[in-house]
Amino acid sequence: MASPNKPLPSDSITGEGPLMVRLEEALSLPIPARSDYWSISLPNVTKRLGSQLFGLVKKDLPDPELDELRKLAAQSPGNTLALIQKQLKFYPYNPSLLMLSAICTHGINVNSANPLGMFSALKLANRDAASALIYDGVSLYNAENFFRLYHLLMERYKRHFDKLHKELRGEKLAIEKAKLDFAETLGWLLADEEAKASNIISHLKKRILSNANPHYFTFARIAKAAEAIEAGKPKEMVGFFNATETITFVYAMAVAFARVPILHPLIDRLLEAMPASNLMLALRRVSISSVRLNLLMKLAVAEKAEERMRQIGRILFQENMAAVNQMEPHGVFQAFEADPFINLATATINTAGLFQGGEQAKMVAVALTAMESLVKKDQSKAKNFAQTAQSHIRVLSNMNREDAAR
Repeated sequence: MASPNKPLPSDSITGEGPLMVRLEEALSLPIPARSDYWSISLPNVTKRLGSQLFGLVKKDLPDPELDELRKLAAQSPGNTLALIQKQLKFYPYNPSLLMLSAICTHGINVNSANPLGMFSALKLANRDAASALIYDGVSLYNAENFFRLYHLLMERYKRHFDKLHKELRGEKLAIEKAKLDFAETLGWLLADEEAKASNIISHLKKRILSNANPHYFTFARIAKAAEAIEAGKPKEMVGFFNATETITFVYAMAVAFARVPILHPLIDRLLEAMPASNLMLALRRVSISSVRLNLLMKLAVAEKAEERMRQIGRILFQENMAAVNQMEPHGVFQAFEADPFINLATATINTAGLFQGGEQAKMVAVALTAMESLVKKDQSKAKNFAQTAQSHIRVLSNMNREDAAR
């Protein structure tokens, strides 16, 4: 899947004193394109190692040992972190150790009287937790802990913004105030996406038995589950779950992960593990990619980056149009089957005025046809997809009339 991720201009505030230090912290939002600190990718060493050598980098800890470390992390985070850090020297990319490091780092600093110290600790904990997921550590346990820490970080940013607004007054600080206002806009956008993602994980937790929470949906298991589905063996067991369950749970988590910029490298890995040769897999791939692209679109809109908006809009439109064409002979029963139709319409609506008349008119025509098709194809009991389509038809029809009037 294409993913436009051009570097955004980074902010740099110069000045002396605690105010400028705190302002610099407030501008360091968890968006990789804005801050190198948040850029996390699979280390080259792990890419070069073959399967026989991979164990030297990634150690699979026995379940009893992990269970004991998890208990210790909650009871005595300081002492436990020291144990974990010794292990990380030998296995720096182990997802279990990285998540425990994140939990302990937060536990040690949770009652810190130093706001900046707590802020730095939360950033470190979030980076470790994100790394745990990216380094082949997708599990409900890790996802739940990541979003707990990510929520705390976004709440800390909000408090940071509120305090700084009271201090950044007067014409001399007008530039700094403008940068803070912009950072706050992005911060609220990320917090809103986090809330949606956390709801997905909470819902998923109700569907997975507690004893399966630590189960890793490794990239190898995901690929194996996809192969089983392609081979017509949806009930074949892949670890703790069968192939269909594996893809269903991974898809739900991926939709949540796609709402977090620092987890986008993980989305690339998940999409690689999930081939597009099977229609149901292909539709889920497009759905996941579109959630990420829609987040990037919102960030581009906030920055008023019209060229990036056009680029993202075209990719969204093309990917979903291809998926809609694949759905031609099929009815729509589930949300991921309706997503391509709806995304086609929203991509058209959200980029209104960004394209030349001919290109926009074509997009509107294609989107209208897709919405009319969705109304007919909706096989859901509540007909919610058809209702959404009717709403988009009204907006798209107005765009058609406005184009014709020009």
